[in-house]
Amino acid sequence: MLPAVQTRSPAIKAIYSAGPQHGYRFAVAIAGSLLLMFLDLRFSQLDRVRQSLSYIVAPVQSLVALPNDLVQWSTETFSERNDLLDSNRALRSQMIILQQKVQRLAILEAENDRLRRLLHATPRLETDFITAELISVDPDPFSIQVIVNRGAQDGVSVGQAVIDADGLFGLVVQVDSLTSRVALVADVNLAVPVYVNRNGMRSVVVGTGDLNSLEMEYVPDTADIKIGDTLVTSGLANRFPAGYPVAEVIAIEHDPGEPFARIRAIPLAHLGRSRTLLIVFQEAL
Repeated sequence: MLPAVQTRSPAIKAIYSAGPQHGYRFAVAIAGSLLLMFLDLRFSQLDRVRQSLSYIVAPVQSLVALPNDLVQWSTETFSERNDLLDSNRALRSQMIILQQKVQRLAILEAENDRLRRLLHATPRLETDFITAELISVDPDPFSIQVIVNRGAQDGVSVGQAVIDADGLFGLVVQVDSLTSRVALVADVNLAVPVYVNRNGMRSVVVGTGDLNSLEMEYVPDTADIKIGDTLVTSGLANRFPAGYPVAEVIAIEHDPGEPFARIRAIPLAHLGRSRTLLIVFQEAL
């Protein structure tokens, strides 16, 4: 049979090996704990003591839990930050896409408006015409001409009139397979037979080389013409279809002793801005 000391638990062995003084302290601690447990069950006065001790214990508990709370708070904060950054990136991408769509929508709206105005500007045309887009400007300083994306394969021929939404734009002067060259009404080499819409007086408008200026030729000094009169294609010489607005009179100068007045007009077509045009076929003349 084994000695009794070998059957004791390690804790009891530790108490005995520590000496009799430590063993007495341990016994007193156990007895005190049992006494407090008994008093706590039998009497309520210890509740006040417990409540008083809670003011000391609570800060200690908070300090003990502080590292864990900090770790949890940091984790949540960084997680929320990353979520916000991802959300912001997604929103910025969506914003750029929407802005691009809005810009495209504005362009399409403007283009539709120009096309509607073109169609309303030509209600008298009962024959064929085609739309064309301006693709380049001729750099020749001695002429004002542009290139459009319609050519011989589209049935375009030299001498066809070109209009925009507001009036006569120019005349086709050269045709290639895929493109055509158009001389604008402001070109110095182009003359347009017109009449004054107010009274029917006939004249000729010539280009000056300036997109914003035309001149009327051979108008008698005593002719009935006023600032603000609209000049319209007369259809004479079969170069331009009749009835299209060309220009508006903006200045009249009378020189003493000269038989003809100097009359300046501004083109009604937007020569420097229009990109969508109509090419009118010869059958419409």
